[in-house]
Amino acid sequence: MKLMSLFLAIIAATSVHAYDCKQNEAQFIGNVTELRIVNLGPGVRDCTFKISFTRFNESQVCPLDYSLATEAEFEDYLCSRKLTNGDEISGYLVEKNGFVRIDE
Repeated sequence: MKLMSLFLAIIAATSVHAYDCKQNEAQFIGNVTELRIVNLGPGVRDCTFKISFTRFNESQVCPLDYSLATEAEFEDYLCSRKLTNGDEISGYLVEKNGFVRIDE
């Protein structure tokens, strides 16, 4: 019986570490900071911003590193979100190959 318990414990421990994450994830709530609007041409703008997190919950299986998320700059393509500094924003962050983005 002890041998069976040891065997099951080894399988459980190795299966957790054997999982290969395709992307790291976190759920968040925060506020928009450092909003920058870039004019690309007549009537065409792009926006970038950072997030000051008030809540940050890493995935238990594939956790996103908090320091990577706090340093990330996010793009609001064509300023479609109509954000301003201080606006509350929430959702899921995903990181793949060192690039963090908001999953939509």
